[in-house]
Amino acid sequence: MINFVLRLLKVQQRLADYDTGMKFLARDRKNGPARPGRWFRKYSHTNEYHIDNHKVYEIDPKEGKSKHHIFYLHGGGYAFNIVFVHWGMIKKLIRATGTSATVPLYPLAPEHDWSQSYPVVMQAYDRAVAKYGAENITVMGDSAGGGYSLGLAQMLRDQGKPMPGKIILLSPWLDATASDPLQRELEKHDVLLSIQGAQTAGQFWAGEGEDPAAFPVSPLFAAIDKLPPLAIFAGSHDLLYADALRLKEKADTQGFPVALHVGEEMQHVWMLLPIREAKLAQAQIVSFIKG
Repeated sequence: MINFVLRLLKVQQRLADYDTGMKFLARDRKNGPARPGRWFRKYSHTNEYHIDNHKVYEIDPKEGKSKHHIFYLHGGGYAFNIVFVHWGMIKKLIRATGTSATVPLYPLAPEHDWSQSYPVVMQAYDRAVAKYGAENITVMGDSAGGGYSLGLAQMLRDQGKPMPGKIILLSPWLDATASDPLQRELEKHDVLLSIQGAQTAGQFWAGEGEDPAAFPVSPLFAAIDKLPPLAIFAGSHDLLYADALRLKEKADTQGFPVALHVGEEMQHVWMLLPIREAKLAQAQIVSFIKG
C-alpha cells in the first residue's frame, strides 16, 4: 500500500516545481505510457489503432458484455502519460458493468496544446459512436481527463454532434488558471497538487501566449446547458474541489441537474485508490453508468 501511494504521488505531483516537473516529464516520455495489463489480455479483446500516430485502445470483454461503453480520458495534467492506476480503474468498471471501453492516448502538452489534441479525441469518439451508439456511451475521465471530458461534451454540443448518454468527472480540473481564492486554503491540505503546478500545466495546455481561461482549456467558463446527465466525484482536501463546487453552483443556477459526490477529507483522485472510500465511490459510479 505504501509503495502504491508513493508511486501515485510521483505521478500527480510532477509539476509542483517547474524544474522538478521537467525532469519527471523527460522520464515520463522515456518510459512511455502504461499498457493494459495481463487481465485485459486474458478477459477482453483489446484492439489498438492509431489516429495521427497516437494510439487508441478499444476493449471488449470476452464474457458478460453489456450495451454500455466507456470513453475514458486519463489524467496527468494534460502532460503525462496514462499510468497503471488508470488501467486499474478501467478494469474495475469493465468487471462491474460488462462495459466495453475506448481509451485514447491523446497528444500531450507541452509538445502539443489543446488545438492539436482535441481533433484526435474527436475522431476516436466518432468511431466509438459509429460502433457502439452515442446513447450507450459514458464519457468520463479523472483530473485533467475530467476537464477534457466536460470540454469534449461541450464541443460536441456546439458542433451539433451526437451526445453521449452520460458524463462522469473524477476530481475534474475545470479551470486551468487555478485562480479561485478557495484554492489557497485547499492547497494546505492537498498533498498531491499545487497552484503553481496547475498554472504551469494550464499554460502548456493553452499554448504559448494563449489564454488558459479560454474554452476548452477551462471548460468551467463555457455554457453547461443541453448536456447529458452529469456526475462529479470530488474530495474536500483536493485543490480541484473548488472547480467541482463552482460547476455545481453554476449548474444549480442554470437549473441543470448535476450529482456531486464529495469524499470528506479525501485527496485528489481518491476514487482510483485501493481504499474503502474508493470502493463506495466506484459503486456509485457503476450505478450511474447502469442508470
